[in-house]
Amino acid sequence: MVTGASRGIGRATALALAERGHHLVLTARSVSGGARFDGTSVGDPLAGMSLSGSVDEVATECRMIGERVGSGARVLCVAMDLADERTVRSAAETALREFGSIDCLVSNAIYQGPGVNDRFRDVSLDLLRTVIEGDAVAPLILLKEFLPGMIASGRGVFVHLTSGAATLTPRAAAGEGGWGLAYAMAKGAAHRIAGVLHAEHARDGLRSYSLNPGHVTTEVMRMRAEREGRPVTGGTPDDVARVIDWLIEGGVDAVELSGREVVARDVISRLG
Repeated sequence: MVTGASRGIGRATALALAERGHHLVLTARSVSGGARFDGTSVGDPLAGMSLSGSVDEVATECRMIGERVGSGARVLCVAMDLADERTVRSAAETALREFGSIDCLVSNAIYQGPGVNDRFRDVSLDLLRTVIEGDAVAPLILLKEFLPGMIASGRGVFVHLTSGAATLTPRAAAGEGGWGLAYAMAKGAAHRIAGVLHAEHARDGLRSYSLNPGHVTTEVMRMRAEREGRPVTGGTPDDVARVIDWLIEGGVDAVELSGREVVARDVISRLG
């Protein structure tokens, strides 16, 4: 399962895994598209911007890849809203009903909405709860359902997309180059999942990673840079997808990194 698979890192990861012949469960808030960027703070000038791509479109690309490589892999699209626990549980149930078990979970989706990067004095406690539950609790709901199958297979893999905000002190306030409290708390909570899973289930063949993608040029970041007259910088979603594929494939070097924070650019440098 790849969450948040309609665009960016999620889409690139789905395509990379399709090349390997994986069966795929792809999730996003909407399956057929029509997504809108809600902004991350009060007065975000990009709020309301239409976003390109859909899970359906990515699934079509994955199926075409499957036909080309002759894998016969199946691709399932599931609507899942991190802020609605019912849809998270339903997505897990649908995936298990279709495939019996899920060996790999790439936890890429994050809650997007006003308030994520608001300053402390402006963020509400209700919003804090929503963001933390979406980013840190929703992956646990999926893992609770998938863990028995992961252990039974002996080849389970959990990859959570983390952020420097999980462990670092921002160099400036939100809106001035830093990040908001809700985003930092949610990322910080989710950042701890991989290490605990490794300690408890490495003996069962389960590998767990917190993957820091670094600065990646997504559609929203490109639009923001263009609006502010800044150059578009950063790595590409394809770079991160290659690292996720490398982790899932599980070579000796990848196995040794289980339980740790993995920095994408370090792996890219190692692999040349």
